[in-house]
Amino acid sequence: MTSSHDLNDAEIGELDDLLAAIPQPLDALDVVMLDGYLCGVLSQPAAIDIADWLPPACDWNLGEGGQVLTPDTPGWHAAKHERLMTLAQRRFDALHRAMVEDEWFDPVVMQPLGDDDQPLTGRAEIEGALAPWVTGFEHALNHFPALEELGHADLSDLLACLRRHLPEQDEDEQAYTKALDQEHPLKSLDAAIEDLVATVIDLAAIGRTERLKVTTVRRGMPKVGRNEPCPCGSGRKFKLCHGRDQS
Repeated sequence: MTSSHDLNDAEIGELDDLLAAIPQPLDALDVVMLDGYLCGVLSQPAAIDIADWLPPACDWNLGEGGQVLTPDTPGWHAAKHERLMTLAQRRFDALHRAMVEDEWFDPVVMQPLGDDDQPLTGRAEIEGALAPWVTGFEHALNHFPALEELGHADLSDLLACLRRHLPEQDEDEQAYTKALDQEHPLKSLDAAIEDLVATVIDLAAIGRTERLKVTTVRRGMPKVGRNEPCPCGSGRKFKLCHGRDQS
């Protein structure tokens, strides 16, 4: 399933509606969180298929008693499922293309409103707009930890630049956020979005560099049967892992 163009505003709204329509007890991401989640998936050092990344997007609790959404899930049906997959894959493909070719992308974020339905300003505006997006990115890291496991020297600082937007932080994260606010203050939502995008591009570059290393090693290895275990050690069949792009 590939795509030649990104979602328009109406389709982003449609995708959000589809996510909201996923029946309980599944707890799906909204479209803003999904956007951050997809970028987290795309930053990984190994390509991840929709069959693996879509289920955690459709149930926040997957892996902790949650369930996988299927066309046969009660309260759901095949047409909705196919449309959800189509829109999500198109956004995934567009983000991937933009991150690789343009080294930039436009994240899906919403203008946060206060209790009086008026737009927030200042730090509250930045946190309200970006916290859901970064929460989605963190959700990807929780389900696919390979990027953090690389141990790259720049990872901690880059991830701290994202996590500064999360409302819930431990003491170390709070201290890092305070230092960032002093040394690199974000004076507007536009500036914060630019900083977020640049940070994600750097994270994705780390993952992509590692992916290229794996590809180089793989090409120098003896031929592996498609049904044999992948040499990378994942435990999956070669055709479902690093041999996928050869099919």
